Amino acid sequence: MIKVQPRTLRPGEFFGAPVIARRLGDFSLSMWRYDGGSSIPWHAHEKAYVTFVMRGAYREHLGGTTRTCATNAIVTHARGELHADDFATPAACLSIESDRPLPYDDVSAVVATPASAALGDRILRELRRHDAFSHLVIEGLLLEVFGEAARSRAGTFEPAWLRDIRAIIAASFDAKLTLTALARNANVHPTHLARAFRRHFGCTVGDALRESRVEKAKHAIASGDSLADVAAQCGFADQSHLTRTFRRITGITPAAFRASLRPTR
Repeated sequence: MIKVQPRTLRPGEFFGAPVIARRLGDFSLSMWRYDGGSSIPWHAHEKAYVTFVMRGAYREHLGGTTRTCATNAIVTHARGELHADDFATPAACLSIESDRPLPYDDVSAVVATPASAALGDRILRELRRHDAFSHLVIEGLLLEVFGEAARSRAGTFEPAWLRDIRAIIAASFDAKLTLTALARNANVHPTHLARAFRRHFGCTVGDALRESRVEKAKHAIASGDSLADVAAQCGFADQSHLTRTFRRITGITPAAFRASLRPTR
């Protein structure tokens, strides 16, 4: 992973292209567009906030884990939570901040249920309606959102053996790991490992391995290594395999990523 100085964003400050921003009582709502192939560097926010994914999807990185944020999902972020995002396809998101703490707003989670989708749609309608009662409606909806997030997190914290598997993947992205070998290491059945990994981390073991290799590839590319050397170092079969995987995960080619690192004049 490339070492960068993470930035802390002020209230109301987000990456992306702004579409609309509105103040409703104690709440600030803003809509943002993100281009396919774009990425957001590591950062944190001064306040806890909620994002409703209106269109598209993205991958969010938080330390050693990655979660998928798909259309109609509601994503809650605790205050000061360090994260980075990759948009393989275009996306539109509605973000909501509150001037005062709300119950459970320290919970970080992705809630993707019919109930959460309905909550997101209702918040969006209030943004468009914005009458004298909208801030009260939004407060009630956000309490439901945080309640759903807290409920979704209850009992879902990963066991120690699963954290160990994730650490092995992160440290051994250039090794020829297999699901069977990882399961043997954890003394569990491969099917149980596959299901538990996807439930807790939102991706398959293969997805996590590919993402770890791409993260190392980013670092090697930034260091100036040739793409052929990067492919060999990071466990890809060849440069073409690197390019296909890199583009699938980040939305751009390794060459385009290298070009984006060059300082603009």
